[in-house]
Amino acid sequence: MNTLIDNPEAIASGYLAMAQMFSYPDADAWRRLTEHGLVDPALSRETLEAEYLALFEMGGGSSAMSLYEGQNRPERGRDGILQELLRYYEYFDAHLNQEEREYPDHLVTELEFLAWLCLQEHAALRDGRDAEPFRNAARDFLVRHLGAWLPDFRRRLEATQTTYAQYGPTLGELVETHRSRLGEQPQKPGEMQ
Repeated sequence: MNTLIDNPEAIASGYLAMAQMFSYPDADAWRRLTEHGLVDPALSRETLEAEYLALFEMGGGSSAMSLYEGQNRPERGRDGILQELLRYYEYFDAHLNQEEREYPDHLVTELEFLAWLCLQEHAALRDGRDAEPFRNAARDFLVRHLGAWLPDFRRRLEATQTTYAQYGPTLGELVETHRSRLGEQPQKPGEMQ
């Protein structure tokens, strides 16, 4: 992933790919995942859907791994996290998809917001405008949100015997590549902000 380090558009594509990976694998999502080579077509949609439900929705006999930051960081209080995230989105005039109705702290929402910031940075650079506000926002968002809860989430995800376990390292590498690009020191495994 080091070749992506100076390309905000490529990092945005990485975030969007990860957002697709952690979205519910309905028929349309499954088609996109297999068309883009993100999922082995030999793994049926039904199998991936069953893994998604067992891991993220029902827990498969244990507590489910939540895809929501507020549930992964109970010490911060979910209401405060939701309010802070909504302020980020509002400040940058980024709107949540009204059809999907995901909460602001859902992993997919946070990944899509980071992709959006990268695309805004890319557009600013292309148009000769100041891209620093988008870099600063991404840096702050990673420190205060996704980067703060991802290490523990990733550790638990990689310990599962699911297809999703293989996406933890890719997601972690993407975040650390982005952090490096932004001039932030990478987090040590298990370190939380």
